[in-house]
Amino acid sequence: MPVPTRARRPFVLALSAGLAAGATPQSDNPPQDLPVTGVTLYRSGVGSFERSGTVSGTSRVRLDASAEQIDDLLKSLVVLDLDGGRVGPVTYTADEPVARLLDALGVASPDQLTLNRILSGFKGAAVQLEVTGRETIKGRILGVDSISTGDGGGGAITTRSRVSLLTPAGVVTAHDDEIRAITFDDTQLRADFEALLTSLAEQRTEQSRSLDIELLGQGERRVRAVYTQETPVWKTSYRVLIPETDDGTLQLQGWAIVENTTDSDWDDITLSLVAGRPVGFTMPLSQPLFVPRPELAVPVELAAAPKAYDRGVEGGDEFLRLERGRADAGRSAGMQRSVAANQAPGRLLDMVEAVSAEDAMRSSFAAAASSDESGEVFFYRLNDPVTVGRRQSAMIPILTESIEGRRVSITSPNDGIGHPMRGLEMTNSGDLKLMPGPVSVYDSGAFAGDAQIGYVGAGDDRMLSFGVDLDVSVERTTRNRAERIEQITIRDGVFIKRVFNQIVDRVSIDNADAKRGRTVIVEINAREGWELESATPLYESAPGLHRFAVEVDPGRQAAIETRQSRTSSTQLALSSLTLQQMVSYNRTGSVSDGVLAAFQGYADRRASIDDLQRVINELDAETGRLSQDQERIRRLMGSVSRQDALHARYLRTLEQHENRLEAIRSERTDAETERQRLQNELNSYVRGLKVE
Repeated sequence: MPVPTRARRPFVLALSAGLAAGATPQSDNPPQDLPVTGVTLYRSGVGSFERSGTVSGTSRVRLDASAEQIDDLLKSLVVLDLDGGRVGPVTYTADEPVARLLDALGVASPDQLTLNRILSGFKGAAVQLEVTGRETIKGRILGVDSISTGDGGGGAITTRSRVSLLTPAGVVTAHDDEIRAITFDDTQLRADFEALLTSLAEQRTEQSRSLDIELLGQGERRVRAVYTQETPVWKTSYRVLIPETDDGTLQLQGWAIVENTTDSDWDDITLSLVAGRPVGFTMPLSQPLFVPRPELAVPVELAAAPKAYDRGVEGGDEFLRLERGRADAGRSAGMQRSVAANQAPGRLLDMVEAVSAEDAMRSSFAAAASSDESGEVFFYRLNDPVTVGRRQSAMIPILTESIEGRRVSITSPNDGIGHPMRGLEMTNSGDLKLMPGPVSVYDSGAFAGDAQIGYVGAGDDRMLSFGVDLDVSVERTTRNRAERIEQITIRDGVFIKRVFNQIVDRVSIDNADAKRGRTVIVEINAREGWELESATPLYESAPGLHRFAVEVDPGRQAAIETRQSRTSSTQLALSSLTLQQMVSYNRTGSVSDGVLAAFQGYADRRASIDDLQRVINELDAETGRLSQDQERIRRLMGSVSRQDALHARYLRTLEQHENRLEAIRSERTDAETERQRLQNELNSYVRGLKVE
């Protein structure tokens, strides 16, 4: 069965409404290239490329791209013919998926492309076989089978394939080791098979793809094409020079690192570097997409059967007239919808023309780099043209300016090295925003260390460290003073205890450098909810940190001590403290005389209730002992005769126990009643307590 021809057929992408009137035949002129004139790189891994040039008359321009880039071009390409011309179709070659071509041969994978499978898949095809020692055999493929032969003595078995052809002379066979060549008579079949093999070869190699853009018009015209494709993220690196004398300024130099991974040279292009990160994605637009369709049964009409009809009503002709009117209205609406659909490309043309006008009115790039903002996006625009060859990279200066800054040494709570870090404070006092990147620091012309910065907006401050200041030693101590009860009050029947806590941090600094003083930034852990006290003014606060600036003269020492305190309140039940504790707190001033007197009233009432509860507990214990004794006596009575004097004694003892149990029940009831009365009085007393 011949393979359907779907491989490598041209696809057309219409980017202009000028195609609405019908496609224009492709020009016979060879396509010309548009050079790259502008590149905009984003930090999201994409780049916007602008190609510009001039054409004359009806022409074609070509954009070359790799197979991986073709989808980005199809997704983002915009073509402008700026001087009255029209954009025609954009053509490119698209390969049908190899899986479909293999499926047409009845093969699941390329590994199954054997002689047997191929010839079996083309049963009935007319072929010519060139066989060793025989004339060329012409006929149609009848089948392929395998023949196994052996020597009959248990030796090796040889398997050969045998091809059977139906020829005018009958069925003729030939073994695979005899066949020198197979030729298909059907030229279309040969082309399909060649297309399959070509697709398999292209899958294993990187292929260059091209888009041909048809430009329709007269005379010489300017042409511009803009598109996006995947590019490496552009990077930044900085150098900071600290002068020998601290004059409050630093020299900052910034470089951008860009890579040209395309197949085109960037010759004297306009380069812009955007700090924004627009959303980008890939989509396989260049691959033909076949949607599975449902398979439905062939409709079969039932044979006509006799039918009885009811009588109609008057006005049947009017009914038919109305129905015809509705049908005509539907056709008219359909025509209007069709016209509206044909006008849609006109609106697309208006959009393209508007983009072209805006592009034409856009100011030229300014001739190191200037900054600008477009909406919420910040970008660098290189003032001078840039040249980067294909498959090459470049490091380009983007800023050189003086900014505010100074040397500092920085000691943090968790350094653990006994020395502060050498660092610097800097303020981005220029107009340019700084992108994240490494910073190489040069102090008085000598390399001092590396640092790293994140995003720094205009006017923002940063503090960086780049080395260890071995000339300065730091010693830290932290003391947590024992908590002190400040006050105990009673409110709503509970104790409110206010406790004071304090943590003392001390940092001692020894500057062994006899020539240069130090500004040491001391960082102290900031405890949330704690009040800070320090004789040294607070320099600044950061998340979780307090910072102090301590000036240390050459060869001298300095120290800073901070206190962070907090007063917390906790609620305690009145029963959690004893009278002896309250008396002790009263002597230290934590408890007022009024609170002590109120607690004395509570303690007295609580003691009365506790006394009654002890009585009740003793009565309950006595009841238990009498009950156990009664059980013992009853067991003994079972083993003694009723006429025995011991039996009578047991009866008298049981009677005494019963009398005592009766008295206990009465005493317990009275005691429980009194306890409950006292408990109610205590509850009422506690609810009314509110003493400071």
